[in-house]
Amino acid sequence: MMKLNMSVSTFCFLVFFFIETPDVSVAEALVLLSVLFFVPNIFPFVFYQTADRLVIILEKTLRRCYPIAAVSASLAFLTDAVLFALIWWTYTSLLAAYGVIRLRKTKIHRIEETSIYLGLIYLFMGGFWFFAYTSNMNIMNFSRLIILLTAVHFHYSAFLIPIFNGLLGRKIRVKRRLYLWVTWTILLSPMLIAAGISFSKILDFIAVSLYMIALYVNGYLVFHTPFHRKLAKILVAISAIVLMITILFSLIYSFGVFQEKVTLSISQMIWIHGFSNAVGVIIPALCGWRLENPQPTDNSCKKPFSRIYGKWKIGKGFLKRNDLETSDSYSGLVENMKNLESKDFSTENLQPLIKDFYEQTNNFRLKAKVTWATWFKPFAFIYNGISKRTGQIHLSMNPDWYMMHSEITGVDSQKDGREKVRAWIRTNEKDETIFTALYSLHKSNGTGYMNISLPLPFSNMTGILKPYPHSGGMTLTSKRRRSGAGDEGIYLHTACGTIPLPLSETFYIEAKGLNRLTATHHMWIFGFKFLFVQYEIEKK
Repeated sequence: MMKLNMSVSTFCFLVFFFIETPDVSVAEALVLLSVLFFVPNIFPFVFYQTADRLVIILEKTLRRCYPIAAVSASLAFLTDAVLFALIWWTYTSLLAAYGVIRLRKTKIHRIEETSIYLGLIYLFMGGFWFFAYTSNMNIMNFSRLIILLTAVHFHYSAFLIPIFNGLLGRKIRVKRRLYLWVTWTILLSPMLIAAGISFSKILDFIAVSLYMIALYVNGYLVFHTPFHRKLAKILVAISAIVLMITILFSLIYSFGVFQEKVTLSISQMIWIHGFSNAVGVIIPALCGWRLENPQPTDNSCKKPFSRIYGKWKIGKGFLKRNDLETSDSYSGLVENMKNLESKDFSTENLQPLIKDFYEQTNNFRLKAKVTWATWFKPFAFIYNGISKRTGQIHLSMNPDWYMMHSEITGVDSQKDGREKVRAWIRTNEKDETIFTALYSLHKSNGTGYMNISLPLPFSNMTGILKPYPHSGGMTLTSKRRRSGAGDEGIYLHTACGTIPLPLSETFYIEAKGLNRLTATHHMWIFGFKFLFVQYEIEKK
């Protein structure tokens, strides 16, 4: 199939040049280069064995229909026939649908896989702008050249860079926080840049600046990531270096637009940023990654997520309003702490009072003290108003200690989708709901995890925490291990799919005497600490 695709692509490209010469449009040629050569060459990275029937059908359809789509895209430029452009747009729609389905159905929710599948989804936007150019569609009074260059943008940087970044993420075992920031910046930049071009010169300049920084850090990570094949690393490194150079010209061009001064012309940018990226960035990267062929690392992981979502209001009575409460009686957050045991966590040396707290939580009372990081306080003030309305994750802005009242109730596990689910509902002294958290446990690859779901409007936020021993006490953390893949993380789960969030949290809990525990809760966003909560826990 690959040989057939390459034969069809080569024939179409030669015919395009033969007919269009000497008036070949460089921008059209760039789009066609991506359509005919780059798109089919990413199939080995995104299509792989799966037992899901729908995914298998889509993969076979996309492979078999590609030659038709490629020929149609070529004919769209040669004939300006809208029907041919529509066929290519439809094909990119199927690729985007495949990306969405993989995000929904796969057990892999690491950020690198999200990056790869969002690259496919962005290609759909490339198909739309391709169609808009061929059909002479009037969009916000953009010139036909700008519409074509937007199609180039979504067939290159928005489509291929996230996929290359995802392949790099499959190799990275250290500097994961840095990689997380780079990935989110790369994924959000295409939309920010598009919004800046359409509405704001300042936003465009800021977006290009952030994108440039992310690509430079991405290049740094390429140089510090071990590869199995030396030639593969050389090729990917060459691609990263060329990209660092070409993105600098984009910033210069964007600055000129911001200053309303011509620094580089559009025709110059087509050659510098377009042609150079195609030859110096995409081709070496494709060759390098095909040689290295990094595989997903979480194939065997199991991440069960709650199927319970909220509406606009969570708050008090959420379970009763939605007929989720059961008569099952639970006294603790877990049935038995031994269910969390793994090769690096045993309950034998765990302080008895900690086991007692998790297995008999109703026998304890809590008070808490919330401290927001100084830099985050303006955001915390805005967030406080939102959380008060929704009645979920409503943490105090008051820096003093306050009592937390709590109760544990049974949850309909069949509706939730996990096992032995119970809700830990915490309220403050004003009887406002602080948390409605749905607790469960799951095991994956011999490791036990605490699986905590917090219903949010039309979604839920799930924290999957791994336990570790800590000087007789215990650490629960969502931070991923440096070696090996695991389920730990904080995820936003919706009916449309699941994405990892740039958040992490760690709990430290230890006994202070016979009847008293202390706990601390630390939270980070993009690696920066923004929340610190202290708990005093006393047995009744």
